[in-house]
Amino acid sequence: MSDNERRLPIKVVIPQETDLRPPPRGGSERKVFGHVDHHVRSLLLAQVDGLRRHFGAILSKQKELPAVARVVLKKEALAKSHRPQRLFDENTCPIIGGEAFGKLLVSVSAAGLDRLERDIDGSTADVVKADISTVEQIQPYTAEDAAGPLGLQGLSESVRELKGAGIKFRLFEHKNAKRNDAVRRAFLELVCALALPPPEPLPYISGLRIYRVSDVKPKMVPRLAGFVGTQSVGVFPQFELLAQYLPQYEATAKHFPQPDPGRQYPLVGLIDTGTDPNNPLLQAWVTSRDEEDVPRADQDNNHGSFVAGLIINARNLNHGDTRFPVSQSRIVDVVGMPKPGTTVTESDLLQTIRRAVRKYPDVRVWNLSVSRKDTICRDDGFSDFGIELDAIQRKYDVTFVICAGNYECQPLRGWPPENLGEKDRLHPPGDTALGITVGSMAHVDHANTRVRREEPSPFSRRGPGAAFLPKPEVCHYGGNCTDDLDCRQVGVLSLDGAGHVAEAIGTSFSTPLVSTLLANIRAGVIDPISRNLAKALLIQSAALRSEPVDARHLRYKGFGVPGDVDDILTCAPWQATLVLQPDLDPRRRVFAREDFPIPDCFRLPDDRVEGEFVLTLVYDPPLDASAGAEYCQVNVDVSLGTYDKGKSGKAVHKGLIPLDPDPSELTKLYERNLVMYGFKWSPVKVYRRRLMGVSGNRWRIKMQLLHRAGTAEVRPQNVALVATLFDPEHAKPVYNDVVTAMARFNWIAEDLRVDERIRARAHG
Repeated sequence: MSDNERRLPIKVVIPQETDLRPPPRGGSERKVFGHVDHHVRSLLLAQVDGLRRHFGAILSKQKELPAVARVVLKKEALAKSHRPQRLFDENTCPIIGGEAFGKLLVSVSAAGLDRLERDIDGSTADVVKADISTVEQIQPYTAEDAAGPLGLQGLSESVRELKGAGIKFRLFEHKNAKRNDAVRRAFLELVCALALPPPEPLPYISGLRIYRVSDVKPKMVPRLAGFVGTQSVGVFPQFELLAQYLPQYEATAKHFPQPDPGRQYPLVGLIDTGTDPNNPLLQAWVTSRDEEDVPRADQDNNHGSFVAGLIINARNLNHGDTRFPVSQSRIVDVVGMPKPGTTVTESDLLQTIRRAVRKYPDVRVWNLSVSRKDTICRDDGFSDFGIELDAIQRKYDVTFVICAGNYECQPLRGWPPENLGEKDRLHPPGDTALGITVGSMAHVDHANTRVRREEPSPFSRRGPGAAFLPKPEVCHYGGNCTDDLDCRQVGVLSLDGAGHVAEAIGTSFSTPLVSTLLANIRAGVIDPISRNLAKALLIQSAALRSEPVDARHLRYKGFGVPGDVDDILTCAPWQATLVLQPDLDPRRRVFAREDFPIPDCFRLPDDRVEGEFVLTLVYDPPLDASAGAEYCQVNVDVSLGTYDKGKSGKAVHKGLIPLDPDPSELTKLYERNLVMYGFKWSPVKVYRRRLMGVSGNRWRIKMQLLHRAGTAEVRPQNVALVATLFDPEHAKPVYNDVVTAMARFNWIAEDLRVDERIRARAHG
């Protein structure tokens, strides 16, 4: 942006009652996947009989204690319209959750199995036949399933190494209070029978039924894992922060100026190792210091100081490099991580996070430069840590900005990227659906570095997130290195725990650059904005500053590196940004606004349209912690295109702005492809196209809401859509023409009012 370029306000469109419409009537007869004959029914009946034999002792002794079975669907029958909800309902074996796509979990009782058998064997109802045709297999949920990737043998070995430390149990949620209580009572009885201490219930506000059980012996593992109420059992994940810091020189006020007493700065909550309490330059920016969970003697302040320095003063520390944010924030310093050589468990870290978010309600953005190093994100479900962070974000209206994690196995990944299998996939809790996950880019290079500048850092872990959600959403600059992790002269600069300007690398240090930007976005407007809109504006900025996304590179780069706050919150004359935030009603699931304001300067003499369009959609769907890969319960799609009369004389909507990256060749045939490549069910979507002369007189924008089959929570769905129209040559008067068109078509809008103190700081 030129220093003298005129900046103009974003337009916030006021929704009208007439924008919401019921969806078009549709639906057809249920599809039947193959002939449902005696042979097909007999195969399923044999599998039901196998469940009865496997769970027989439990089901015969205790009528109220349910077991759990897995229903595997045919790959072509994964869409919600094919879900076998009649076959597996409250009268038989109701669906209580899921795992990977096409794998359902059902609650099993003796009476339910009897009724399921009768339906499979004798029902001639079309809906039951259609349901039967979707099922590939029915199988019991076993102790090996509960033990997870380690298996029973590996888990027993891990328990032996822990020497009595607490083991983590997650019990099934049966969506039925009576059955849940029966599971809880039976679990307590089992623990008592094994002469173990009473289980400690952990306060997961997401509703996960998590317990800590101490003094478990390896020989007890099969029995505990085989308990019919156990969904998963394992060791508690451990967290430790390690990095190499290369001191450069003593920090002075020249490198780290004090806050301007005449300015108000946003707050960023920092949950880390704590900032250096003896550094007056740093402490001038700390509004509160909280060391309730980690006493001073157990602290090492290197990591926390380095992260804090980048939140506060990134550009000045990095020699005025304009790619680093000029935005600054003050710090709420929560010491939640101990010194190297000691670890904190997931449950203890979550307890610190919950306490901090409650204690500091003025903080809306929290930096979490932590990740698990013992596991990667999974296709079949979200981590317990990520699920709990989502619940905290929704309850307290905050956003967690989380690092993607570091891949440190040598040789490091280069660019273009080598195929490392799943080894370089991001760590939890980067799989949070509502937070922002940040990867790292290299800002400098030399002859021996693994990658060149503006390429993904060789240590930056890649997506996708759980259930193929696009992760990381954005990147920022976290340094470069040689193949043996030497970062001299190519790392980022900040403060260490001893008052030096130091050099280091890591996604831990690209993350605070995004945290300070997001805090400035939320604080940078006079009227409060939602966390969805703040996130959408951030991602939109990254998309606008990047080329169209290569589908192969999205998992490494996200949608790009966002600009600074002034660019994010205002428009240049050659662009116009509109914000739409309707509440999509469950009964009227379609938002449609005709006469979308195409600027006159986009019109060619023959009335065709040319220009570039980028749209970012963010929403916070209902989340079901028990649903596995189907965690996100709502999908919203956007379509911008023409709305001219077709051959029938009726107006026809033709979408013209595809998803970025364009998945058109990858989304054919099956639901799994739509999820993997088409961002179906993703709460973040970006659309982009440069039109080179497209016919169309009248334009329309449309959003449509879709719920998963059996969604428990049906409520109005807020969305934040940011749409930018711009001239790639930066010459046409796009902004003025869009405003004129909005007035012509009676689009009522308000300016997004920016706090001039934020803009002054951005220019400073």
